Amino acid sequence: MEQQKKQISKLRRPFVIAGALVGAFLSGWYLFNNFGRVNPVPDPVWTKFVNVALLMFVPIYLANLLRLLVELVQRKKGQG
Repeated sequence: MEQQKKQISKLRRPFVIAGALVGAFLSGWYLFNNFGRVNPVPDPVWTKFVNVALLMFVPIYLANLLRLLVELVQRKKGQG
C-alpha cells in the first residue's frame, strides 16, 4: 500500500507541470492575439486578467483530472 502511495505522488508533479506549460502557452497566445489585433472596442483590463487566470487554471485542473484517471487505470491494471 505504501508503494502505491509513492507511485501516485510521483505522477502529480509531471501532470501539474504539463498543465502549467499548456496554460502558459495559451495565455501567451491569448495576449499576443489580443494586443496584436486592432479591435474597434478593446477588452477591458479586468477581462484580460480573468481570461489569463482561466487559461492558467483550466489546463492545470484538467491535467489533475487526467492524472486521477491514469492512476485509476493503473490501479485497475495492477489488481487484475
